[in-house]
Amino acid sequence: MAEPGWYADPTAPSGRRYWDGARWADLDTRTSRRPNAWLWFVLALVVVGALVAALVFLPNSSSPFGATPVDTRTARPTGSQWNELVPSETPSPTAIESGFGAPIDCPISDEFPRSEVRGGEISGGGLTIQEPPGREWRESPAWIDWMYDYNSVIRDIAPGWISNVGVGYIKVSDGFAQNPATMAEQFVTCMASSGMFLGFTKREILINEEYVVSDRIGWRLQSNVYVGNQIHNGIEGDVVDIIVVPTDDEDRFSVYVSCATIGHEENLEQVAVSLETLRYDG
Repeated sequence: MAEPGWYADPTAPSGRRYWDGARWADLDTRTSRRPNAWLWFVLALVVVGALVAALVFLPNSSSPFGATPVDTRTARPTGSQWNELVPSETPSPTAIESGFGAPIDCPISDEFPRSEVRGGEISGGGLTIQEPPGREWRESPAWIDWMYDYNSVIRDIAPGWISNVGVGYIKVSDGFAQNPATMAEQFVTCMASSGMFLGFTKREILINEEYVVSDRIGWRLQSNVYVGNQIHNGIEGDVVDIIVVPTDDEDRFSVYVSCATIGHEENLEQVAVSLETLRYDG
């Protein structure tokens, strides 16, 4: 007989059973059964399902196998300002008509304008210019309240509408800027907000640049100034030309100003011919 010990169970070949030297123990206290193959398959499915669920519902968590999480960063900017499909907010530009049309406080020189043509020339404020060609022009002052030593001629275009050309000067001490470009803008703003352009609707800048008169660097601002109360005369408005020229007196700037009717070719040509003769005499 075999000595006492654990032997293969004759009633269950896959297990072990204790033999005490005389008989088999009643209780199998040391089984080592192999799990059923289907049980392993089911366990494998459970493990795989758990992994899939973790990846789907916890995408940012660390991998159970220690793998590096997916890098969600990108080199492409993601701000709304970089998205070409989303319109960005564009600041509204300031209209060039801002400050126009409504009366504003402009200087008053308290000087009476004049209209003197001597030898075919008009002089004032240190500037001299030839009178525009054409018999339609006449010696009659055009009122511009903030000008000094202002000398001008006018031409009748339609009832209640004239063209004018003149020269004179303005003062920094009256509130005009020292900078010629800003001064020219202030000048035309005062014109459009005064009785000279009743019915003002809009302005269109044509020229806004440095301008040399007798070797003096000044500034030229030319604009179309439109009105809505002259439709019955077939008039849209005026081409307003302002030329500011520095003088030897820091408080005084010489100014050329003309108003020629938009679309009136003869009027525009006459004013252009006159402008070519502008000079600074001091």
